[in-house]
Amino acid sequence: MGAKISVDSATLMNKGLEVIEATWLFGLPPSRIDVVIHPQSVVHSMVEFSDGSVMAQMGVPDMRIPIGYAFSHPGRLPLELSRLRPHRMEGLVFERPDRKRFPALRLAYAAAETGGSAPAVLSGANEEAVLAFLSGRIAFTDIIRVVDRVLSAWSEPFTARTLQEVLAADAQARIDARIELSRQRRRQPS
Repeated sequence: MGAKISVDSATLMNKGLEVIEATWLFGLPPSRIDVVIHPQSVVHSMVEFSDGSVMAQMGVPDMRIPIGYAFSHPGRLPLELSRLRPHRMEGLVFERPDRKRFPALRLAYAAAETGGSAPAVLSGANEEAVLAFLSGRIAFTDIIRVVDRVLSAWSEPFTARTLQEVLAADAQARIDARIELSRQRRRQPS
């Protein structure tokens, strides 16, 4: 998956970013989108319909499938991968994530609820914080602390009507995160 995506998976920021994506893709408020942890990693998404039925997209946990689909949409590439064998599975487990252990979800839901440039601020700050962690400048537990401080201190209005405004918010959030990271280094004992 790569180092950045592995860190985002460990903090559940990847799921938070998917909540934001879903609010835009489906026009739903964040309160209508749930995140569940699924240890088997075979159910990749589920949608509940108005009649209460649920449709799930399932497959082996291999990123070549969604990448192949992105390249071949609306078709499907004939990939030579292992196949999902539901009849051989012992069961599917779904758990609610502990929001205290995974505060990135709280931040992402808040950014999605705020809207405007807040998701870009969240993403930009997270990019810088994860980079700092991967380069050994901060601890893993500091990643979300940096993102939270940048998002909480964001002084610009949370408006974003154009791509340029979104990119500007992302760029400013990265600068703000680097400033916060330099403050953290000064606070740490030598």
